[in-house]
Amino acid sequence: MGAYINDQPFPKGALIGAGVLIAASLSFALLARTTDIGATRLTPSAPVATLSLVFNDLADGSIGIIDATNQRTIDILTPGKNGFVRVVLRGLAQDRAVNGVGADLPFKLSRLEDGRLVLVDPTSGRIVTLEAFGSNNYAAFEDLFNKGRQQQ
Repeated sequence: MGAYINDQPFPKGALIGAGVLIAASLSFALLARTTDIGATRLTPSAPVATLSLVFNDLADGSIGIIDATNQRTIDILTPGKNGFVRVVLRGLAQDRAVNGVGADLPFKLSRLEDGRLVLVDPTSGRIVTLEAFGSNNYAAFEDLFNKGRQQQ
């Protein structure tokens, strides 16, 4: 008994062709993964400038952003503003809480050789590539980076 769509037999050639495409795709992926033939590797850029930042929750719901090297306050994120920055920090803080790491260890906000900004949690090795979230969200971290650089 064959496959039917609306009481019409589904073309056997199309099923075979789809199976061949799936098998070929999986084969090429396996080949690339095991031999690096056809694989694309992105070489990470080196940081050219880095800020060590500690994020403190304040009593009014704000987040204080402290330069860990000189203990100066770079910025205070008030509730209802800077939503993207708050969401990224909350996600990283939850990772730390699950792993039993305290909030007192600094994160690294780095400008790479290629101009991108990344936020790194050195305790877990997690890297957040910030431009992946759109220009407005990237601008929030760009502003934070610039404020931090001005205070050094």
